Amino acid sequence: MSTLNYVESSLDPKDAIFSEVVEAGDGLTKVVKKGQSVRILDLEGNQAADTLFYNAHDFSERYSAQDTIMKQRAVYLTTGTTLVSTLGNPMLNIVADTCGRHDTLGGACSRESNTMRYAHDKLSMHACRETFLLELQKWGVAEAKRDLTCNINFFMNVPLTPEGG
Repeated sequence: MSTLNYVESSLDPKDAIFSEVVEAGDGLTKVVKKGQSVRILDLEGNQAADTLFYNAHDFSERYSAQDTIMKQRAVYLTTGTTLVSTLGNPMLNIVADTCGRHDTLGGACSRESNTMRYAHDKLSMHACRETFLLELQKWGVAEAKRDLTCNINFFMNVPLTPEGG
């Protein structure tokens, strides 16, 4: 398991090329170019920012949780983590983090899993998989849920036992 490595960002938010608030259940798709930074904030606490990363020039190259975990030799993502693609290439680096643990094992919630977590009457509630699919369809990347890649749940701490449970 990784050591928590809290580092405040030295970047000034006023210099950002865009600033967006994404409401619960909504999606946002942006192209991030080499050398640019993304800042993700949990504005109200107790939120998770579910994210997908793809190579904008080749959508078949995408974030790989398995390769990232193997390369980092750590389950949790935090400052110093390099996010690795399905082709083994570095995609992004986490350069600052004041949370300390971000999940990449739990996957994206679905309407079905939400009914198990909350109640059967929540079946109509939005779910990350549906939001991801709607956003990716705009780019022609995914046709069905089976086309989705690994995701990162920023600000979500999924505890693991020493045995891996």
